[in-house]
Amino acid sequence: MLVYFDPWLAGVVLPSLIIVGLICIPYVDKNPRGNGYFTFAERKAEITIFLFGFVILWVSLIVLGTFLRGPNWNFFGPFEYWDTHKVLELTNVNLSQMFWRALGDDGPRLIKTVPRRGYRFEPIGPIVSLDDRSSADAAAVAAGVSNPAQAREPGARARLASFTAPARLRLGLSASLTLALVLAATALWSGFRTDWKFLSLPGYGDRPTATSPEIGARPGIAILPLVDQSDGPAGEYFADGLTQDIINAMGRFSELTVVSWNAVVPYKGKPASPGEIARTLAVRYQVEGTVRQIGDRVRVIAQLVDTDGRVLWSARFDEALADVFALQDKITTQVAQALAIRVTKIEQRRVLAKPTESLEAYDYVLRARPALQRPTRANIAEARVLLRRAIELDSNYAAAYAALAETYFTATSMGWAESPIPFLGRAEEMANKALSLDHDEVRARVILGRIHIFYQRYEQAKAEMDRAIEVNPNDAHGLAGRGDILMWLGQTDAAIEALEQAQHIDPDLNAMDRFALSLAYYLKRRYDAAIHQAEVNLRETAGASFSRIVLAAAYAQDHRTADAARVAALVRRIDPTFEPQEFGTKLLKSVDLEHLREGLRKAGLASAEGGPRPDK
Repeated sequence: MLVYFDPWLAGVVLPSLIIVGLICIPYVDKNPRGNGYFTFAERKAEITIFLFGFVILWVSLIVLGTFLRGPNWNFFGPFEYWDTHKVLELTNVNLSQMFWRALGDDGPRLIKTVPRRGYRFEPIGPIVSLDDRSSADAAAVAAGVSNPAQAREPGARARLASFTAPARLRLGLSASLTLALVLAATALWSGFRTDWKFLSLPGYGDRPTATSPEIGARPGIAILPLVDQSDGPAGEYFADGLTQDIINAMGRFSELTVVSWNAVVPYKGKPASPGEIARTLAVRYQVEGTVRQIGDRVRVIAQLVDTDGRVLWSARFDEALADVFALQDKITTQVAQALAIRVTKIEQRRVLAKPTESLEAYDYVLRARPALQRPTRANIAEARVLLRRAIELDSNYAAAYAALAETYFTATSMGWAESPIPFLGRAEEMANKALSLDHDEVRARVILGRIHIFYQRYEQAKAEMDRAIEVNPNDAHGLAGRGDILMWLGQTDAAIEALEQAQHIDPDLNAMDRFALSLAYYLKRRYDAAIHQAEVNLRETAGASFSRIVLAAAYAQDHRTADAARVAALVRRIDPTFEPQEFGTKLLKSVDLEHLREGLRKAGLASAEGGPRPDK
């Protein structure tokens, strides 16, 4: 316990006192010969006990206690220290729950509750005490004789008598030393197996194997849509908004992979087992629960489960509606504690930041979110009205400005803007306003990065996307935006990796990002994958006509001449002003642009005129 709480005192101060004590031993236990020391033969027991206690036990504890510290025995390097502000410091393990779970169905039968006294063990069969045996039987058992009846045979007593005190002492020391070595080896082996995190609550130390579908070494978690149990019609979008905010807050923890709202919304109102969800979304943990809004109160019941459906954490919250942000913070913090992840002070500050003081403004933002997730010309305009009302109620609401910037940019990118350049200018203005209020506003940085892409300012765009990912490593829009930039820069492999990671977090990529993934596959000559992504984009977003051009080129390169001709005819009919020489000019590598134009020529969308231009 001393090593656990104060490694410095246990590792430096007390060993120093022990060394001073050893120096004083010759003056306390004087050797009659006067030479100041004893040989091992003269002090066998004392020297053996000292070597075992100090070298084996004490030094081992010092080494382990220096590198394994804090709740859950986290591994610390030579220059790392324990941060008292970490969320992890509040982690508690419910030993009672672990005990009853370990007993399973036999618990009520084996353990009986005694009123005002505690618990009593109820054995299944009769217990035979050593006191009921003969003294010879007891000695035989102590000596390790498998059959006590043999102790009554002639000569048995003599053999037992030979088990003298010195022999027992040697046997005890040997057994203790062996046990200490076994425990030390087990601790080291367990540390390597569990990445030096002992007694971790989720799964009690289980870790995914190398075949885990999760990305990298970060465990995946899905925040399932909270089930609305309110009476009014407004309860559904409130429950969805609360779920989305918890997802965004959890996504800021760098040690987790948090799947997006689009990934979990298919399970809204759909019964599915934890194992099925884990296989589909490639996650290890899931948060599920209910929310009920009663007047000015909000009640939430939530629990954290693993892939087997074991409940690792559960809690009930009853808060005032005005304290909805505090409610989000409590759920996010307690889930992080149960997962026993490292949370930096910066991450904690970002999670606990209160977005607005106006609950009504927050309500308008929640009502505008569905339009941003499934944009159409009509609902984008409606969302713009709602967001302006939110800003009127709270002129310092950064998230409202960022969402308003997104409405202008989406209208421009989808071809719905009457004046594209003024709309982009308005989007840039709103994004900068959001960042002036909150420099950690992720959505504003993503929109600003996409505007830079539009003007081919790729270095500024990459800086904004990198900053967004730094704040929220699980933001699919930021990851996909970085993939878009890398594709235009000619780094196709890295672009595909970033876009696929974004698609893992959010299977429903927006139309621009899915177009970028389709084009990246095309540039790598993975025509089947390019065709699939383009077809999905056209099926899910009616205005994604730019994917139809890539689809025609991919069909042609894949020797599907009839399909290429059909799609090319559709492109010319829908957009008679299509200019093939302008399409794809953002590509900085001439070889990529020429490969794209080759596919357009094969599809019949471009003539043989216009050769490749030099790399920019």
